[in-house]
Amino acid sequence: MSILWTITAACLYTEAAVITLLLMPFISSRIWNAVFKSRIVGRLSSYASFYFNGCLLILGLMVFEAVRQVRYQNHVYQELKSDPSIFKPETESVYLMKLFRAQRNLYISGFCLFLWFVFKRLVTLIADHARVTAAGEASLAQAKSATEAARRLLTSADGDRDDTSEHESDALRDEIDALKAKLDTEVTARKYAETQMEAIKKQAEQVSKEYDRVSAECQQLQKELAAVTGDDRDKKKD
Repeated sequence: MSILWTITAACLYTEAAVITLLLMPFISSRIWNAVFKSRIVGRLSSYASFYFNGCLLILGLMVFEAVRQVRYQNHVYQELKSDPSIFKPETESVYLMKLFRAQRNLYISGFCLFLWFVFKRLVTLIADHARVTAAGEASLAQAKSATEAARRLLTSADGDRDDTSEHESDALRDEIDALKAKLDTEVTARKYAETQMEAIKKQAEQVSKEYDRVSAECQQLQKELAAVTGDDRDKKKD
């Protein structure tokens, strides 16, 4: 069973590293979009739903098992404390160690499951942001091209304009208005994607701070447990 918890911890560290890499500001969403559209990632993405649901099921089972272990160890420890005849310092240290390990496994599996959702959401937002950015740039280029064409037409036309030239000018103006409306829509979508990405970044930073806090508490508990175990051994030697 310890091998499974080691693998879960490795998954947690990997998720934290990948999410940190995705949040790096000097790597643009366009670069990530190129990575997502690469041949290797493209082959894996065809089974993305299967992989995500499979990992989600496994992590959910690990969280359930961790909760069960915490409840079981806590129940055993309470029974031990209620019986003075078997409640000894060395026995208490053993059960406290088991309870601490169960709680540690719960923290690891819980954070791993949460970061799995954060990773999926962050990848989706980055891909959407890159798509909206590319669409906005294309619409802007089309609008500039149409504006230049209309300007050339208006400046080259002389005073003797007939109905045909006016019809073409109206068509160009309509096209410019349509492109501007499309550009406004893409800009709005891009701002929304950027807002969502900032929210995910803040949430990921909060999770990282919470994980550091929990890790510090776990290390403190380990030190206290080691101190208690050391005192028990000194008492036995005396």
